[in-house]
Amino acid sequence: MMQPNLPPEIQLLAERQAAHCRVMGNSQRILILWLLAEGEQTVTDISLAIGSSLQSTSHHLRILEFSGMVKNRRERHNIFYHLIDNELVKHCPALANSPKGMLLNPATD
Repeated sequence: MMQPNLPPEIQLLAERQAAHCRVMGNSQRILILWLLAEGEQTVTDISLAIGSSLQSTSHHLRILEFSGMVKNRRERHNIFYHLIDNELVKHCPALANSPKGMLLNPATD
């Protein structure tokens, strides 16, 4: 394979963008980010809102945490998750297009 004729910082930026796209390439994680854009939530609340198991929700939260988009805090027996206020989150197109209030207050028939 040929070596790219690009500065190392451009290569690094491209690798970071690709990693970000892999994280954002899952609809469950998008739903979680939309929920957290509304405010801090427990794993249980997130799981119930998106219709996913606690195990699956926790897995997605760990990925989002590792990617630098969410953080957690423990309060007694609960773990609360929230979005990190950083450039990655501020410029995230998925959050800019989130359906405000729809996930926490679903319509009832």
